[in-house]
Amino acid sequence: MKNFFSTIIGIISLSLILASCNQAATQNGTTTDTKESSSTTTNVSAGPDLTKLPLGDKKYSTSAKKGYIYMCNTRFDGGGAFAQGPWINSTAKTWDLTKKVSVDGNVSWSNATWKVSKDGETRMLVGNGLPVNHKTGTYPVASSDDAYQYDRNPNSIKSQTVNLSLPANPTVLGAAECVGGEVGIMLSGIPIFNGFDAGGRDAAAWEVQDTCEGHPQVSGQYHYHSYSSCLKDDTAKNEHSELVGYAFDGFGIYGLKGENGSVLSSADLDECHGHTHEIMWDGKKVSMFHYHMTNDFPYSVGCFRGKASVKQAMQGGPPPGGMGGPPRR
Repeated sequence: MKNFFSTIIGIISLSLILASCNQAATQNGTTTDTKESSSTTTNVSAGPDLTKLPLGDKKYSTSAKKGYIYMCNTRFDGGGAFAQGPWINSTAKTWDLTKKVSVDGNVSWSNATWKVSKDGETRMLVGNGLPVNHKTGTYPVASSDDAYQYDRNPNSIKSQTVNLSLPANPTVLGAAECVGGEVGIMLSGIPIFNGFDAGGRDAAAWEVQDTCEGHPQVSGQYHYHSYSSCLKDDTAKNEHSELVGYAFDGFGIYGLKGENGSVLSSADLDECHGHTHEIMWDGKKVSMFHYHMTNDFPYSVGCFRGKASVKQAMQGGPPPGGMGGPPRR
């Protein structure tokens, strides 16, 4: 009997302690639903293995296909890096992002301009093609740069004329549309090209970019092919990524994280590299389709879910592939 009462008293004491802890948690503004908190932690994904990213060489298609890029034109003229970097494993067909070199330099662009505004059903994006929130590497690539062993990019970064009008409230088409050399523009004021170099290879793996994952093409247009680590995404670890850009069909491009802060891979997304759920859009929570950046190929937009209203970010001059083919670099 003594043991019985001792057990009862122990249970009551434990209950009082737990109740006290829950009350303290509520006062501190943290969740009191321990079951939900545990579930959220369990479901958070670390994303693809950065040391064994699958190569996207020649992974283009003539219709929407998951993990591929639905190209309007599959003609590739060559160009880009002339030597394979040691971070590429040709046998396994993978590459190691953590071992890839980058172009040296720390160039500021005080003359960079960029503005996003909205007028009714139209979103206007105006700039000069220079990054407003980060520095770049030094281009052309210097012979003293370790990147020169693999990619001797001879191009210089030059200002451009960017004046885009995109639908502010895009709608999903019945069938996906193909993409050209460029697929959208990021909130840094810099366009994002598709995931290929001019030879139809995985641009992020083969070509050498600077520490912000950017480099210039033949006309001097600085651009990304993959997620830029210099893009602003200040969300908490367990929160959905912020908007980091717009695709040319008007839909938003968000960062690496999906719901609950899980780092996404291409396997988590649809054929166009996106999905539908509740997001912040123009200051409101709405359920709508959106694209995501990922660390694995095709990195960004694989096809358009909406009607693309423009073909390229740069106005005037020769297009770097346009809707017809891949960019030259």
